[in-house]
Amino acid sequence: KIDGLSASLRYENGKFVQGLTRGDGYEGEDVTANLITIDDIPKTLLGGNVPRVVEVRGEVYMTKEDFSDLNEARIEVQETLFANPRNAAAGGLRQLDPKITALRQLHFFAYGWGEILATDRETEHGFPIGETLVEARERLNDFGFNLTQPSCVHSELAKLASYYEDVVVRRGSFPFELDGIVYKVNCLNWQKRLGASNRSPRWAIAHKFPAERCATVIREIRLQIGRTGALTPVAELVPVVIGGVVVSRATLHN
Repeated sequence: KIDGLSASLRYENGKFVQGLTRGDGYEGEDVTANLITIDDIPKTLLGGNVPRVVEVRGEVYMTKEDFSDLNEARIEVQETLFANPRNAAAGGLRQLDPKITALRQLHFFAYGWGEILATDRETEHGFPIGETLVEARERLNDFGFNLTQPSCVHSELAKLASYYEDVVVRRGSFPFELDGIVYKVNCLNWQKRLGASNRSPRWAIAHKFPAERCATVIREIRLQIGRTGALTPVAELVPVVIGGVVVSRATLHN
């Protein structure tokens, strides 16, 4: 579960024609010009037998290294620092000037799809990009997309739990921020039969990582006065980084 910004890419006859943010799930923001600047997004789908229309869904993100370089550059020109890679990626994708987006060194992982209209050589029924999620991922990779990695396929809950624990231990070694893993039903026909609720598919569920913890020092406790006159103690902390966010204050209302 990459900590980035969702985007949807529409291809017609293999050509990238439009890119949108997820928005509220019904209507997103057109960021086509900015998405074109991302090298990981193929402007023309590779391989043969490409669908007449295919919508590829994925995540725009920034690596930890690129995020560090970006903040160092902002320090030199005395600009406000970004709190975490996700905020930097989101801000970069929504720039009015695509040249600024290009300087952010954004990346893209493909993980799913929406509308698909098959080629003349494929039936309009079934699943033109495979019958399982594994096959569909391979097809997306053949189109020229990078995929979310690592991944695994297991039918035993114990093995899935073991995989989750392994990723938790190794999460700091990945070049990008992630906050969990997602379990998905592999059979696409089963996915279709399971359907979705108003908010999410019934064939996928996220398993988030435990909240990160670290120790710091309380420098001072101040009283904050609310608009109703309520007093709330607030701790001024020696700044620490947790989950890519610098924390220097914490309310003690609890």
